[in-house]
Amino acid sequence: MKAGEERTWPILFVLLVAMVSPTGNMFLYSFTMLSMAKEWGLTPFWASVIGFMPMAANPIGGVLLGSLSDRYGRRRILLLSIFGSAFSSALSGLSFGPYDFSLYRLLLGISLGGQWAVSMTLVSEIWQAEARGRAVGIVQTSFPVGFLYASLLAFAVPTVWGWRGLLLLGALPVIVAAPLAYYTIRESRLWMEDVTEENLEKVPYRDLFRGKLLRHTILGTSVMFIGAFGAWSVNPWIPVYLETLKIPAQRVPLFTFFIMIGALIGYSVYGFISDLVGRKLTFQMFFIGTGGTLVLFGFLPSQSWFMDEARFPLVIVLLGGSVAFFLGYFSGYGALFAELFPTRIRSRGMGFCYSLGIVGSAIGPVSTGYLSSLYGIGHAFVIASFVFLIGFILIQLFPETRGNRI
Repeated sequence: MKAGEERTWPILFVLLVAMVSPTGNMFLYSFTMLSMAKEWGLTPFWASVIGFMPMAANPIGGVLLGSLSDRYGRRRILLLSIFGSAFSSALSGLSFGPYDFSLYRLLLGISLGGQWAVSMTLVSEIWQAEARGRAVGIVQTSFPVGFLYASLLAFAVPTVWGWRGLLLLGALPVIVAAPLAYYTIRESRLWMEDVTEENLEKVPYRDLFRGKLLRHTILGTSVMFIGAFGAWSVNPWIPVYLETLKIPAQRVPLFTFFIMIGALIGYSVYGFISDLVGRKLTFQMFFIGTGGTLVLFGFLPSQSWFMDEARFPLVIVLLGGSVAFFLGYFSGYGALFAELFPTRIRSRGMGFCYSLGIVGSAIGPVSTGYLSSLYGIGHAFVIASFVFLIGFILIQLFPETRGNRI
Protein backbone atom coordinates (compact mmCIF):
# COMPACT_ATOMS: atom_id res chain seq x y z
CA MET A 1 0.00 0.00 0.00
CA LYS A 2 1.40 3.37 -0.93
CA ALA A 3 1.72 6.00 1.75
CA GLY A 4 -1.47 7.98 2.07
CA GLU A 5 -3.21 6.04 -0.72
CA GLU A 6 -6.41 5.63 1.29
CA ARG A 7 -6.00 8.61 3.53
CA THR A 8 -9.47 10.10 3.55
CA TRP A 9 -10.75 12.49 6.20
CA PRO A 10 -14.42 11.43 5.90
CA ILE A 11 -13.54 8.05 7.39
CA LEU A 12 -12.08 9.70 10.48
CA PHE A 13 -15.14 11.91 10.89
CA VAL A 14 -17.59 9.01 10.57
CA LEU A 15 -15.66 6.82 13.00
CA LEU A 16 -15.48 9.70 15.49
CA VAL A 17 -19.22 10.42 15.35
CA ALA A 18 -20.05 6.72 15.53
CA MET A 19 -18.17 6.39 18.83
CA VAL A 20 -19.53 9.59 20.41
CA SER A 21 -22.81 7.92 21.34
CA PRO A 22 -21.52 4.82 23.20
CA THR A 23 -18.71 6.74 24.92
CA GLY A 24 -21.06 9.57 25.88
CA ASN A 25 -23.63 7.04 27.05
CA MET A 26 -21.18 5.79 29.69
CA PHE A 27 -20.80 9.30 31.09
CA LEU A 28 -24.45 10.30 30.61
CA TYR A 29 -25.50 7.50 32.91
CA SER A 30 -23.91 9.38 35.83
CA PHE A 31 -26.63 12.02 35.39
CA THR A 32 -29.53 9.58 34.88
CA MET A 33 -28.76 6.74 37.30
CA LEU A 34 -30.64 8.04 40.34
CA SER A 35 -33.76 8.92 38.35
CA MET A 36 -33.86 5.47 36.78
CA ALA A 37 -33.29 3.81 40.15
CA LYS A 38 -36.23 5.73 41.65
CA GLU A 39 -38.59 4.78 38.81
CA TRP A 40 -37.78 1.08 39.04
CA GLY A 41 -37.36 0.90 42.80
CA LEU A 42 -33.68 0.01 42.69
CA THR A 43 -31.04 0.82 45.25
CA PRO A 44 -28.23 3.10 44.02
CA PHE A 45 -25.88 0.10 44.27
CA TRP A 46 -27.91 -2.06 41.88
CA ALA A 47 -28.48 0.86 39.58
CA SER A 48 -24.71 1.36 39.38
CA VAL A 49 -24.16 -2.35 38.73
CA ILE A 50 -26.63 -2.30 35.84
CA GLY A 51 -25.28 0.95 34.43
CA PHE A 52 -21.63 -0.02 34.40
CA MET A 53 -22.21 -3.45 32.90
CA PRO A 54 -20.85 -2.23 29.55
CA MET A 55 -17.39 -2.00 31.12
CA ALA A 56 -17.58 -5.66 32.09
CA ALA A 57 -18.65 -6.62 28.56
CA ASN A 58 -15.92 -4.63 26.80
CA PRO A 59 -13.40 -7.51 26.87
CA ILE A 60 -15.87 -9.81 25.11
CA GLY A 61 -16.39 -7.32 22.30
CA GLY A 62 -12.72 -6.47 21.84
CA VAL A 63 -11.52 -10.07 21.78
CA LEU A 64 -14.42 -11.56 19.81
CA LEU A 65 -14.92 -8.83 17.21
CA GLY A 66 -11.17 -8.22 16.95
CA SER A 67 -10.66 -11.90 16.07
CA LEU A 68 -13.51 -11.85 13.54
CA SER A 69 -12.02 -8.70 12.00
CA ASP A 70 -8.69 -10.46 11.37
CA ARG A 71 -10.50 -13.29 9.63
CA TYR A 72 -13.40 -11.64 7.80
CA GLY A 73 -12.16 -8.09 7.27
CA ARG A 74 -12.22 -4.74 9.04
CA ARG A 75 -15.20 -3.18 7.28
CA ARG A 76 -17.72 -5.95 7.82
CA ILE A 77 -17.07 -6.35 11.53
CA LEU A 78 -16.76 -2.61 12.11
CA LEU A 79 -20.20 -2.04 10.58
CA LEU A 80 -21.59 -4.83 12.74
CA SER A 81 -20.26 -3.14 15.89
CA ILE A 82 -21.53 0.31 14.85
CA PHE A 83 -25.04 -0.96 14.15
CA GLY A 84 -24.89 -2.85 17.46
CA SER A 85 -24.06 0.41 19.25
CA ALA A 86 -26.91 2.20 17.49
CA PHE A 87 -29.55 -0.35 18.46
CA SER A 88 -28.38 -0.85 22.03
CA SER A 89 -28.07 2.89 22.72
CA ALA A 90 -31.57 3.60 21.43
CA LEU A 91 -33.17 0.59 23.10
CA SER A 92 -31.74 1.66 26.47
CA GLY A 93 -34.09 4.64 26.44
CA LEU A 94 -37.06 2.46 25.46
CA SER A 95 -36.51 -0.35 27.96
CA PHE A 96 -39.40 -1.74 30.01
CA GLY A 97 -37.48 -2.59 33.16
CA PRO A 98 -34.07 -3.36 34.65
CA TYR A 99 -33.77 -6.78 33.02
CA ASP A 100 -34.04 -5.81 29.37
CA PHE A 101 -32.10 -2.58 30.18
CA SER A 102 -29.25 -4.78 31.45
CA LEU A 103 -29.22 -6.74 28.20
CA TYR A 104 -29.05 -3.54 26.14
CA ARG A 105 -26.16 -2.27 28.27
CA LEU A 106 -24.28 -5.54 27.80
CA LEU A 107 -24.76 -5.30 24.04
CA LEU A 108 -23.53 -1.71 24.19
CA GLY A 109 -20.37 -2.79 25.97
CA ILE A 110 -19.68 -5.61 23.53
CA SER A 111 -20.25 -3.30 20.56
CA LEU A 112 -18.05 -0.53 21.97
CA GLY A 113 -15.19 -2.91 22.76
CA GLY A 114 -15.21 -4.27 19.22
CA GLN A 115 -15.79 -0.86 17.67
CA TRP A 116 -12.70 0.60 19.35
CA ALA A 117 -10.43 -2.30 18.44
CA VAL A 118 -11.47 -2.47 14.79
CA SER A 119 -11.63 1.33 14.31
CA MET A 120 -8.10 1.79 15.63
CA THR A 121 -6.86 -1.08 13.46
CA LEU A 122 -8.50 0.27 10.31
CA VAL A 123 -7.23 3.83 10.77
CA SER A 124 -3.71 2.60 11.54
CA GLU A 125 -3.66 0.49 8.38
CA ILE A 126 -4.94 3.12 5.96
CA TRP A 127 -2.95 6.09 7.26
CA GLN A 128 0.67 6.82 6.48
CA ALA A 129 3.15 6.19 9.28
CA GLU A 130 4.32 9.76 9.85
CA ALA A 131 0.75 10.99 10.46
CA ARG A 132 -0.73 7.86 12.03
CA GLY A 133 -0.65 9.20 15.58
CA ARG A 134 -2.73 12.27 14.83
CA ALA A 135 -5.22 10.29 12.69
CA VAL A 136 -5.81 7.80 15.50
CA GLY A 137 -5.98 10.71 17.96
CA ILE A 138 -8.76 12.37 15.98
CA VAL A 139 -10.94 9.25 16.22
CA GLN A 140 -10.04 8.88 19.89
CA THR A 141 -11.45 12.36 20.61
CA SER A 142 -14.83 10.62 20.46
CA PHE A 143 -14.36 10.02 24.19
CA PRO A 144 -14.14 13.68 25.31
CA VAL A 145 -16.64 14.71 22.64
CA GLY A 146 -18.98 12.06 24.04
CA PHE A 147 -18.42 13.39 27.56
CA LEU A 148 -19.10 16.94 26.36
CA TYR A 149 -22.23 15.84 24.55
CA ALA A 150 -23.48 14.04 27.66
CA SER A 151 -22.79 17.03 29.92
CA LEU A 152 -24.53 19.41 27.52
CA LEU A 153 -27.57 17.15 27.30
CA ALA A 154 -27.79 16.82 31.08
CA PHE A 155 -27.66 20.60 31.41
CA ALA A 156 -29.88 21.64 28.51
CA VAL A 157 -32.61 18.98 28.27
CA PRO A 158 -35.71 19.84 30.36
CA THR A 159 -36.22 17.56 33.37
CA VAL A 160 -39.70 16.71 32.09
CA TRP A 161 -38.04 14.60 29.39
CA GLY A 162 -36.72 12.31 32.10
CA TRP A 163 -33.86 9.83 31.92
CA ARG A 164 -35.43 8.07 28.91
CA GLY A 165 -35.35 11.24 26.87
CA LEU A 166 -31.71 11.81 27.76
CA LEU A 167 -30.66 8.30 26.72
CA LEU A 168 -32.60 8.52 23.46
CA LEU A 169 -30.93 11.82 22.60
CA GLY A 170 -27.61 10.28 23.60
CA ALA A 171 -28.14 7.64 20.90
CA LEU A 172 -28.67 10.24 18.14
CA PRO A 173 -25.03 10.53 16.95
CA VAL A 174 -24.56 6.82 16.25
CA ILE A 175 -27.98 6.54 14.59
CA VAL A 176 -26.86 9.29 12.20
CA ALA A 177 -23.39 7.82 11.74
CA ALA A 178 -24.47 4.22 11.06
CA PRO A 179 -25.74 4.78 7.48
CA LEU A 180 -22.82 7.14 6.78
CA ALA A 181 -20.42 4.40 7.85
CA TYR A 182 -22.04 1.94 5.47
CA TYR A 183 -21.43 4.18 2.44
CA THR A 184 -18.09 5.70 3.51
CA ILE A 185 -15.94 2.95 5.00
CA ARG A 186 -14.03 0.68 2.63
CA GLU A 187 -12.00 -2.41 3.39
CA SER A 188 -8.35 -1.99 4.38
CA ARG A 189 -6.21 -2.61 1.30
CA LEU A 190 -3.39 -3.77 3.57
CA TRP A 191 -5.63 -6.47 5.02
CA MET A 192 -6.77 -7.58 1.56
CA GLU A 193 -3.19 -7.79 0.26
CA ASP A 194 -1.42 -9.33 3.24
CA VAL A 195 -4.03 -11.52 4.90
CA THR A 196 -5.18 -14.30 2.62
CA GLU A 197 -7.43 -17.21 3.51
CA GLU A 198 -4.39 -19.48 3.59
CA ASN A 199 -2.40 -17.21 5.90
CA LEU A 200 -5.24 -16.76 8.33
CA GLU A 201 -5.42 -20.44 9.10
CA LYS A 202 -1.72 -20.41 9.99
CA VAL A 203 -2.13 -17.67 12.63
CA PRO A 204 -3.80 -19.07 15.75
CA TYR A 205 -4.81 -16.76 18.60
CA ARG A 206 -2.10 -18.25 20.79
CA ASP A 207 0.53 -16.49 18.66
CA LEU A 208 -0.13 -13.43 20.84
CA PHE A 209 1.60 -15.30 23.65
CA ARG A 210 4.69 -16.43 21.80
CA GLY A 211 8.11 -14.85 21.32
CA LYS A 212 8.34 -11.08 21.34
CA LEU A 213 4.58 -10.79 20.89
CA LEU A 214 4.16 -12.15 24.41
CA ARG A 215 6.16 -9.20 25.76
CA HIS A 216 4.10 -6.76 23.68
CA THR A 217 0.83 -8.35 24.81
CA ILE A 218 1.73 -8.22 28.51
CA LEU A 219 3.07 -4.65 28.37
CA GLY A 220 0.18 -3.42 26.22
CA THR A 221 -2.44 -4.92 28.51
CA SER A 222 -0.70 -3.60 31.63
CA VAL A 223 -0.36 -0.02 30.45
CA MET A 224 -3.95 -0.08 29.16
CA PHE A 225 -5.15 -1.26 32.58
CA ILE A 226 -3.23 1.51 34.34
CA GLY A 227 -4.55 4.20 32.01
CA ALA A 228 -8.14 2.95 32.25
CA PHE A 229 -7.97 2.53 36.02
CA GLY A 230 -6.53 6.02 36.51
CA ALA A 231 -8.93 7.80 34.17
CA TRP A 232 -12.07 6.11 35.48
CA SER A 233 -10.97 6.67 39.07
CA VAL A 234 -11.62 10.32 38.26
CA ASN A 235 -14.13 10.79 35.41
CA PRO A 236 -17.33 9.29 36.90
CA TRP A 237 -16.71 11.07 40.20
CA ILE A 238 -16.21 14.58 38.86
CA PRO A 239 -19.93 15.56 39.09
CA VAL A 240 -20.12 14.19 42.64
CA TYR A 241 -16.86 15.91 43.60
CA LEU A 242 -18.13 19.24 42.31
CA GLU A 243 -21.23 18.94 44.48
CA THR A 244 -19.07 18.30 47.56
CA LEU A 245 -17.27 21.55 46.70
CA LYS A 246 -20.58 23.42 47.09
CA ILE A 247 -21.16 23.88 43.36
CA PRO A 248 -24.98 24.16 42.92
CA ALA A 249 -26.41 20.88 41.61
CA GLN A 250 -28.07 22.53 38.60
CA ARG A 251 -24.72 24.00 37.52
CA VAL A 252 -22.69 20.79 37.91
CA PRO A 253 -23.32 19.59 34.32
CA LEU A 254 -22.19 22.98 33.00
CA PHE A 255 -19.01 22.92 35.11
CA THR A 256 -18.39 19.36 33.93
CA PHE A 257 -18.82 20.50 30.34
CA PHE A 258 -16.14 23.18 30.71
CA ILE A 259 -13.78 20.74 32.43
CA MET A 260 -14.20 18.25 29.59
CA ILE A 261 -13.16 20.90 27.07
CA GLY A 262 -9.69 20.31 28.51
CA ALA A 263 -10.02 16.63 27.60
CA LEU A 264 -11.02 17.50 24.05
CA ILE A 265 -7.92 19.67 23.65
CA GLY A 266 -5.65 17.03 25.18
CA TYR A 267 -7.02 14.20 23.04
CA SER A 268 -6.74 16.38 19.93
CA VAL A 269 -3.13 17.51 20.36
CA TYR A 270 -1.77 14.21 21.69
CA GLY A 271 -1.41 12.66 18.24
CA PHE A 272 0.52 15.65 16.88
CA ILE A 273 2.94 15.55 19.82
CA SER A 274 3.30 11.78 19.50
CA ASP A 275 4.13 12.01 15.79
CA LEU A 276 6.68 14.72 16.59
CA VAL A 277 8.58 13.38 19.64
CA GLY A 278 7.70 9.68 19.72
CA ARG A 279 5.20 7.32 21.35
CA LYS A 280 7.12 6.63 24.57
CA LEU A 281 8.06 10.18 25.53
CA THR A 282 4.56 11.50 24.86
CA PHE A 283 2.98 8.81 27.01
CA GLN A 284 5.41 9.56 29.82
CA MET A 285 4.78 13.31 29.67
CA PHE A 286 1.02 12.83 29.81
CA PHE A 287 1.16 10.21 32.59
CA ILE A 288 3.26 12.50 34.77
CA GLY A 289 1.04 15.46 33.86
CA THR A 290 -2.10 13.54 34.86
CA GLY A 291 -0.62 12.43 38.17
CA GLY A 292 0.62 15.92 39.08
CA THR A 293 -2.55 17.81 38.18
CA LEU A 294 -4.70 15.17 39.86
CA VAL A 295 -2.84 15.78 43.14
CA LEU A 296 -3.59 19.51 42.84
CA PHE A 297 -7.22 18.94 41.87
CA GLY A 298 -7.78 16.59 44.79
CA PHE A 299 -5.81 18.51 47.44
CA LEU A 300 -6.19 22.26 46.92
CA PRO A 301 -10.01 22.57 47.05
CA SER A 302 -10.02 20.91 50.49
CA GLN A 303 -7.93 23.71 51.96
CA SER A 304 -9.89 26.45 53.72
CA TRP A 305 -7.67 29.23 52.41
CA PHE A 306 -8.29 28.01 48.88
CA MET A 307 -12.05 27.81 49.34
CA ASP A 308 -12.15 31.47 50.30
CA GLU A 309 -10.75 32.62 46.95
CA ALA A 310 -13.16 34.90 45.06
CA ARG A 311 -12.47 33.11 41.80
CA PHE A 312 -12.89 29.64 43.23
CA PRO A 313 -15.24 28.30 40.48
CA LEU A 314 -12.86 29.43 37.71
CA VAL A 315 -9.88 27.86 39.43
CA ILE A 316 -11.79 24.59 39.92
CA VAL A 317 -12.58 24.47 36.21
CA LEU A 318 -8.94 25.19 35.33
CA LEU A 319 -7.65 22.51 37.69
CA GLY A 320 -10.19 19.95 36.52
CA GLY A 321 -9.59 20.91 32.91
CA SER A 322 -5.85 20.37 33.38
CA VAL A 323 -6.44 16.84 34.64
CA ALA A 324 -8.80 16.20 31.74
CA PHE A 325 -6.24 17.58 29.27
CA PHE A 326 -3.58 15.07 30.31
CA LEU A 327 -6.09 12.22 30.11
CA GLY A 328 -5.54 12.74 26.39
CA TYR A 329 -3.03 9.88 26.63
CA PHE A 330 -5.93 7.65 25.57
CA SER A 331 -5.32 8.94 22.05
CA GLY A 332 -1.98 7.15 22.07
CA TYR A 333 -3.12 3.58 22.58
CA GLY A 334 -4.45 3.01 19.07
CA ALA A 335 -1.24 3.94 17.24
CA LEU A 336 1.03 2.27 19.80
CA PHE A 337 -0.81 -1.06 19.77
CA ALA A 338 -1.19 -1.08 15.98
CA GLU A 339 2.57 -0.65 15.58
CA LEU A 340 3.34 -3.46 18.03
CA PHE A 341 1.41 -6.22 16.22
CA PRO A 342 1.74 -7.48 12.59
CA THR A 343 -1.20 -7.27 10.16
CA ARG A 344 -2.17 -10.93 10.38
CA ILE A 345 -2.93 -10.65 14.09
CA ARG A 346 -3.16 -6.89 14.64
CA SER A 347 -6.86 -6.56 15.41
CA ARG A 348 -6.73 -9.50 17.80
CA GLY A 349 -3.70 -8.06 19.56
CA MET A 350 -5.24 -4.60 19.88
CA GLY A 351 -8.57 -6.08 20.95
CA PHE A 352 -6.94 -8.25 23.61
CA CYS A 353 -4.82 -5.47 25.12
CA TYR A 354 -7.67 -2.98 25.08
CA SER A 355 -10.37 -5.35 26.28
CA LEU A 356 -8.47 -6.95 29.13
CA GLY A 357 -6.87 -3.65 30.14
CA ILE A 358 -10.13 -1.72 30.06
CA VAL A 359 -11.28 -3.81 33.04
CA GLY A 360 -9.41 -1.14 34.99
CA SER A 361 -12.23 1.24 34.09
CA ALA A 362 -14.63 -0.93 36.11
CA ILE A 363 -12.28 -1.21 39.11
CA GLY A 364 -11.28 2.47 39.14
CA PRO A 365 -14.69 3.95 40.09
CA VAL A 366 -15.18 1.34 42.80
CA SER A 367 -11.77 2.02 44.34
CA THR A 368 -12.47 5.76 44.42
CA GLY A 369 -15.85 5.11 46.00
CA TYR A 370 -14.24 3.01 48.72
CA LEU A 371 -11.38 5.43 49.38
CA SER A 372 -13.73 8.43 49.38
CA SER A 373 -15.80 6.80 52.12
CA LEU A 374 -12.65 6.76 54.25
CA TYR A 375 -10.82 9.94 53.26
CA GLY A 376 -13.10 11.97 51.00
CA ILE A 377 -13.16 12.17 47.21
CA GLY A 378 -10.34 14.72 46.95
CA HIS A 379 -7.92 12.59 48.92
CA ALA A 380 -9.02 9.52 46.94
CA PHE A 381 -7.93 11.39 43.80
CA VAL A 382 -4.53 12.07 45.37
CA ILE A 383 -4.06 8.37 46.17
CA ALA A 384 -5.15 7.36 42.65
CA SER A 385 -2.49 9.66 41.16
CA PHE A 386 0.29 7.25 42.15
CA VAL A 387 -0.86 4.73 39.53
CA PHE A 388 0.45 7.09 36.84
CA LEU A 389 3.96 6.83 38.25
CA ILE A 390 3.79 3.08 37.65
CA GLY A 391 2.60 3.76 34.11
CA PHE A 392 5.52 6.15 33.55
CA ILE A 393 7.96 3.35 34.47
CA LEU A 394 6.21 0.69 32.36
CA ILE A 395 6.24 2.84 29.24
CA GLN A 396 10.03 2.86 29.35
CA LEU A 397 9.96 -0.91 28.64
CA PHE A 398 8.21 -0.45 25.28
CA PRO A 399 10.09 -0.24 21.99
CA GLU A 400 9.81 3.10 20.18
CA THR A 401 7.41 2.45 17.28
CA ARG A 402 6.98 5.92 15.77
CA GLY A 403 7.33 5.76 12.00
CA ASN A 404 6.94 1.98 11.76
CA ARG A 405 5.57 0.84 8.41
CA ILE A 406 2.86 -1.62 9.33
